[in-house]
Amino acid sequence: MDALTGQLTSLIEAVPAWAVYLIAIGVVFLETAVILVGLVAPSEAILIAAGVLAAVGTPHIWILVVGCGLAAVAGDSTGYLVGRGLGPRLGASKLGRKLARRAIRSGHNAPSGGDAVIAVAGARWVGFVRSVSPLVAGARRMPYRRFVLASAIGGVSWTATVLMVSYVVGETLGAEVALIVAIGVGALALALLIFRRWRAIRQTPSSTGSP
Repeated sequence: MDALTGQLTSLIEAVPAWAVYLIAIGVVFLETAVILVGLVAPSEAILIAAGVLAAVGTPHIWILVVGCGLAAVAGDSTGYLVGRGLGPRLGASKLGRKLARRAIRSGHNAPSGGDAVIAVAGARWVGFVRSVSPLVAGARRMPYRRFVLASAIGGVSWTATVLMVSYVVGETLGAEVALIVAIGVGALALALLIFRRWRAIRQTPSSTGSP
């Protein structure tokens, strides 16, 4: 085990910090900026891995916290603008109807007024809802200043919490946890893809029969 830990530590230290920043920040941004990326990107797993790497490798945790927080807000704003510009056409499309059905099943109904701020901020903590929330908010013409406030609250708190908890765990357990995280990230990503594919196949008959 000591030999494995030593090899793992050397491998982690060889990973350039810029690559960790690029992957983590890129995934957080694209998850809400490009809806199709949000459907498959295991962003929590990426942030957990980045937090652990910051604890046992060369990346700086505060660069990750700031960069991923900004990326979350920027991604939300991009998704909001896409929804605002394409809302009516998207709502009439097959993809739009499918996303709406999934959002409703996930409990996201884009309430109006003051509750909308809570809904958008809370959506950042819920898997699929996180990806569609900016699109829905833009399509429903939620005031941008209210939206970006909610986005900042949800995005910054979510990314900072996941990264800092992972960082503390990585600092406490050391390189051994990196092996667990690496296996977990791969298994989680594979499980998510299989599960989503299985759900899509199972729901195909009922979806094609609906108007």
